[in-house]
Amino acid sequence: MPTVTFGLMQAIRYSALCTVLGVVVSGGAVQAQKPPAATSLPAPQSRTEILTYDNWTVTCRDGADPKEKRVCSAELVIAQEANNQRQPVFVWFLGLNKDGAPVNVWRFVTGLTIPPGLELKFADKSRKVPIATCDSAFCTATLPIDDAFAKEASALVQSEAVLQTADGRTVTFTINMKGIAQALTAIRR
Repeated sequence: MPTVTFGLMQAIRYSALCTVLGVVVSGGAVQAQKPPAATSLPAPQSRTEILTYDNWTVTCRDGADPKEKRVCSAELVIAQEANNQRQPVFVWFLGLNKDGAPVNVWRFVTGLTIPPGLELKFADKSRKVPIATCDSAFCTATLPIDDAFAKEASALVQSEAVLQTADGRTVTFTINMKGIAQALTAIRR
């Protein structure tokens, strides 16, 4: 089993997927343009806030329009040291799905046996989470966050995620759960 190191990676690395950057390019002939009207206001700016709750990094984005709802996601990263670099091998995201319901998304390295899926162990309870997708670099598994899940996860100090490799080995990630209660609260606001 590989040596697994605990710690937080930069939240921007994965959470920035939610931020959209745009560049407007115009082509054609150069034409004289009227200067903007004196009464025009600058475009509203969105704001991103990054909070750390023990092992969880929460990234919240306020929309440019005050009527837009604040959107937050959280992540916990387990990384492995290889060639003097920390590579994420297991990432647990908390966020909202397209319907606004809380959801877990786990992202982990490939080379797994798909059918057993991810086994999530909470104290004496175990949950099987099917693997939803795999590409050449990562696989993902998802599970809705209901009140029972949130209560159980928030009460834990430690949990385990267990995966089966393609060659039959079992890989267990021990997860320090400190901060998950605050992270769950932040994404539900």
